[in-house]
Amino acid sequence: MISERYEGKVFIADFTDYDSNTKAMLVPYKGVVVGEEDNGIIPSFVIHNENGYPFIVINNEHNPAMFKRSDGSKVSQCECMVFAERNDNRKGWMCFLELKYCEAKNRYARMQEGIWQLKETCNHIFREKQVFDASQFKKYLVISTPGVKPLDPFDEFYFDQDYLLTVQEETGAFLRAVNEAWIKTPAVIELKA
Repeated sequence: MISERYEGKVFIADFTDYDSNTKAMLVPYKGVVVGEEDNGIIPSFVIHNENGYPFIVINNEHNPAMFKRSDGSKVSQCECMVFAERNDNRKGWMCFLELKYCEAKNRYARMQEGIWQLKETCNHIFREKQVFDASQFKKYLVISTPGVKPLDPFDEFYFDQDYLLTVQEETGAFLRAVNEAWIKTPAVIELKA
């Protein structure tokens, strides 16, 4: 599995749609980009880490074999998995991160699609592939709309609350809609709008 270790602030952006919609321009990035500096082109999901706790980012695009089922079919996946590096047997946090670039008027549909991708990825990693021990993590499904404030998934006007509760029950993960995260400790990550 290809992963990267970080101890500082990290920016995560997805150039997949941007690149396909701007073929006339020379774009220096392809697909999902993870780095310690802002890309300066499109908005990013930002992970703040003021205390320098080590954490791991798995760019799912760099691990295609991990997202193939035993029958050869491909699993719909989110952009990244991010988790605290632990050297003990204590529970840490893990975030499944999906970025959906959109305008305010279409963020509902984009977020719905992203929530489904997050659920599929989480279930595949923990149930089908059993890559990690679920008991070692407090899990979060994070839907981000970089550059646009995400809708509150617990707003009954927009989202089917029974469906969201089913997603949480099926994955054992908490659903959050944010564009930034703050690492507090290896056991605590703050995800707030």
